Amino acid sequence: MAGNNGFGFTKEHMMQLSESKNEPEWVRERRQQAWDAWGDIPMPTQKDEEWRRTDISVIDFEQFRPFVKPNGHALDSVEQLPDATKSLIDHAGADGGYLVQGDSNVQLTQLSEELQEQGVIFMGLEEAIEKHPDLVKEYLFTKVMSPRYSKFAALNGAFWSGGAFLYVPRNVEVQIPVRAFFNVNAPDLAIFQHNLIVLDENASAEFVEVYQSENEEYKTLNSGITEIFLNDSARLNFTALQNWSENVYDLSNKRAYISRDAKITWVIATFGGKLTKNHIDSICDAPGAEANAQGLYFLDENQHLDVGVLLKLNSPHTHADSFYKGALKGKSRSVFQGLIRIEKGAQDVGAFLENKNLLLARGARADSIPVLEIESDDVKASHGATVGRIDDNQMFYLMSRGLSRKQAERVIVSGFFENVIKHIGSENTKNMIHKLIEQKIRL
Repeated sequence: MAGNNGFGFTKEHMMQLSESKNEPEWVRERRQQAWDAWGDIPMPTQKDEEWRRTDISVIDFEQFRPFVKPNGHALDSVEQLPDATKSLIDHAGADGGYLVQGDSNVQLTQLSEELQEQGVIFMGLEEAIEKHPDLVKEYLFTKVMSPRYSKFAALNGAFWSGGAFLYVPRNVEVQIPVRAFFNVNAPDLAIFQHNLIVLDENASAEFVEVYQSENEEYKTLNSGITEIFLNDSARLNFTALQNWSENVYDLSNKRAYISRDAKITWVIATFGGKLTKNHIDSICDAPGAEANAQGLYFLDENQHLDVGVLLKLNSPHTHADSFYKGALKGKSRSVFQGLIRIEKGAQDVGAFLENKNLLLARGARADSIPVLEIESDDVKASHGATVGRIDDNQMFYLMSRGLSRKQAERVIVSGFFENVIKHIGSENTKNMIHKLIEQKIRL
């Protein structure tokens, strides 16, 4: 794509980005490999089965800048952050650590002294490349994600800027959440944060991502990636909270590689954005590996969400579940594409996939496509999907107890999401999600 005045995605812009960061040669080589993949992989269209229900031809990619340079003023404290981001951090409560990224650049990081003494590493990915190059080199775009995974994974690989790096050493338990906040406050910007999480043997942690926009009018493209590698017996609770403004296009990927006896619990909560297409992949690659992928979304007006969930079981004695719930208002539309893939030789495994949708307006629509692909014979696997409106009997019961119709709807919708929210470890994160649900109900 030809760029001008800093707009569009060109090799020249990629090289300018890399030079501005003074990156080592191996990082530049990986950017080049991703750039080659971006050129080789065709732009998806609605002729592709996966994209049949989501039209990205409405996105003018040449209108976006691939990055903005730092303003040269490092932040010293939370008080210097924009009010919206500062209030999020204040609401989140005490953390093991936090990272704040504004537009293309990490602005502030903090990690508790206790975790530092235990060998935990939490910092911006660029800083980690400088201070822990061998560790980052081992995992960045190698063991979990490839730039050739998709067109937009390649774009991230070429233009990534910012993102968090978390490493938890062997046998260390991080009992207080570590959080990363991503905020956009620049017009016509594409952001490519890249989060890399590595838990060593028998380590555990809770990681929370929060995405938001400062300006409701600015158009933004987000093509972020989160790579997660869990070594043997590691355990990760992962929560992502997306509350973009109404002019954001979000084309992101999250992918976890799960080793022997390791476990990941995902909770992906989506509230914002104009058009969102996300992938959440769990690769159970050794005996005892387990994935529990939960998600919720609440859409209104003309929002469009297309979420793809992959549960891939490569090894015997593995287990994976996914349970997604969505509520839709206005003329919003959701697409849920869930796939359980059980490879040949993966015997004595179990997997379950379910998607439930609650339509709160006649113009709303939910499409649910759960799929099983099974190449082994000793398995327990099933899937299900429902789309419906609020039950009249439930509404009548609550209103007969003195609630107004609006109050009854609020109770029903809040309860609808509760068995997803309960999987979040942090009470503060639960409260943040409850607050966003309440705001959506009131609209």
